[in-house]
Amino acid sequence: MLQQRRITIRELLSEQGEAAKMQLLAGEAGLHRYIDHPRMQKPSLAFAGFLENLSDYRLQIIGSTELKFLATRGPREQKQVIDAVFDLQLAGVVITRDQTPPDIILQAARRTDTPLMVSSFSSSVFMTNMMLYLSHRLAPMQHQHGVYMDVFGLGVLITGASGIGKSEIGLELISRGHRLVADDMVEFTRESQKIVVGRSPETLRYHMEIRGLGILNIRDLYGAAAITDTKRLTLVVELVPWDQIKPEDRVLGGERETDFMDVKIPRVPIPIRSGRSLAVLIEVATRNQLLKQRGIHSGKEFVQRLQDKIEQGSV
Repeated sequence: MLQQRRITIRELLSEQGEAAKMQLLAGEAGLHRYIDHPRMQKPSLAFAGFLENLSDYRLQIIGSTELKFLATRGPREQKQVIDAVFDLQLAGVVITRDQTPPDIILQAARRTDTPLMVSSFSSSVFMTNMMLYLSHRLAPMQHQHGVYMDVFGLGVLITGASGIGKSEIGLELISRGHRLVADDMVEFTRESQKIVVGRSPETLRYHMEIRGLGILNIRDLYGAAAITDTKRLTLVVELVPWDQIKPEDRVLGGERETDFMDVKIPRVPIPIRSGRSLAVLIEVATRNQLLKQRGIHSGKEFVQRLQDKIEQGSV
């Protein structure tokens, strides 16, 4: 299930306060408020009285332009617009370029317990850096059962029913020189419209559970070269019982995709049967995906040659 992530202002200050050169000026009681979107807003129109599109779950940035515009209004009008803005219970407000905020803004922040911060960066630099951070920090997340491997440089998710042998196959791939990302539970985030990145939850990192052997630390057993922390998802390998593969899929296969976090990811079903080297088959499936990325489609070329032979009457 896709999880919408968020970050509190307290967490933001803890994780990015030093990097973003931010200091809290007022509103400490509101540090529990949170941001749920990486995009920030500049309340220029709000200072002119238009509050309709001002989001209370986005970080508000006040720069030199906004303060200069505010200074052109009379004291009574300033108080009206500032009170109206801060009465929205904003998640947080940042004033850039180390500018000293007018008393009317400080008073409104204290009255409404709105976190008010100042940064020495300019608005453009602050917003660019913060958006990069928030885009990663707030990226949609999903947890998926399976074994996640780095095979020939591609992120390969091995899925299948519980007890079908996913971890054992992952262990065999590790012994063949490939790298473990996560076992049992994989944490995926959608970093952009077309990129999904997987990693292991902190508590499970570098470990595998093998029936009969218990919990194994792969880094200790095979060394640092056998593990990696993150990988972009490129291929999903689904382990299925032999009798569930359709006859038409046995030879021609076909292009299959799965909708993973709203991103189309190539999917390969591999039937389970005694005596098959599944680790080798996964290696071949991954090599085949590498060829497809280069524009080489073996199945399509075979079908085209067969069609040509049929048309020529030489089959």
